[in-house]
This record gives sequence, structure tokens and C-alpha cells, in this order.
Amino acid sequence: MRASLRWRLLAGAGVAILFALAIAWLLMTLLFERHLERRLETEMTRDALALVGGLNLDAKGQPQLTDEPNDARLRKPAGGYYWQITTQAGVLRSRSLWDSALPVPKNSPADHWRLQRQPGPFGEPIVVLDRQLVVESDRPPVIAQLGQDSAPLSTARSEFGRELAVFLAVLWLVLMVAAWLQVSLGLRPLARVRGHLAAL
Repeated sequence: MRASLRWRLLAGAGVAILFALAIAWLLMTLLFERHLERRLETEMTRDALALVGGLNLDAKGQPQLTDEPNDARLRKPAGGYYWQITTQAGVLRSRSLWDSALPVPKNSPADHWRLQRQPGPFGEPIVVLDRQLVVESDRPPVIAQLGQDSAPLSTARSEFGRELAVFLAVLWLVLMVAAWLQVSLGLRPLARVRGHLAAL
């Protein structure tokens, strides 16, 4: 009976610990992904500000740039990093877009940069940072967009998830050993009681 009780207690502890660690794995993976997205948004916002800092409109309202972000991916076709400036008079795009284009949003915010996921110009998923800007008060707004391949985010999340799963599996084994010791020590008084009853 003592052995049966011990195994039932250990089985219950094992299932409870495994469930708690699975929830921890899910939440920690999501937090890591959010951290990566915030970091990416910060980096892309920095590049976006540098991009629009050199933006002006010619007499016809077409966009012109005095300087571009210094990133080699923007100069390589399908390089994984893209920018696009859209006005009513014309569109200006990075060389990395080649003969493709980013879909222009109809509800781009005017008071902040927005980060969202969408299909990429070359079939890969990307994250896009966009905003509506007023370059000149007497001209229509300009839509500025930066897009980046989201594959590195997915890869980093998967690698982190695998490493975290290994760590939590080892932690589960350690906690099970601790649970076994706790159950064994907790059942010792029952063994003495059983011995006294047998003596009677």
C-alpha cells in the first residue's frame, strides 16, 4: 500500500510539474518573441527616421531623397530589407524591391509608426513599418514604409524554444528527484505507524 501511495503521489507531482513547465515554456517563448519584435521595431524606426529625414518633394509632388539608409540589404535585389515612399504623384522604392512593390496601406497612422506582418514582395513573409507623413503643408500626405524579412525572427524563436525545452526537461527531472525525496521522507512516519500496528 505504501508503494502504491508513493507512486500515485509521484505521478500526480510529475503531471503537475510538467503542466506548469509547459505553460512556462509557452509564455517565455511568447515573451522572447515580443522582445525580438520590439527590438526590430526600434531598429526599423531608426532607419525610417533617417529615410524621411532626407525626403522632399519636387515641383510635381514626386518624392526625392537626399540620402538613403546605409544598409547593404537595401541595395541588393530581394535583399530582405526594403523601403518605399508613396505619394499621389509617384513612388520611390529601394533597389532591393527591384520590379516589385510593397502594398500601400489605406489606413496608415499619422501620429505613430505601425509594425505589422504581411506577405512579402518575393513570396516570403515580412514585417512592415509604415506611417503617413506630411512633408509640406500644401501637399497631400506621404506614405513611408520599411519592410524586413521575418524569417530571422521565426528562426530565433524556434532556436530559443528548443533550447528552453531542453533546459525545462532537465529541470523537470531535477524536480522529480526532489519530489521523490519529499514523498519518501513524508511517508516514513506511516511506515513507523504500520510497524506499531503490526506489533499490536
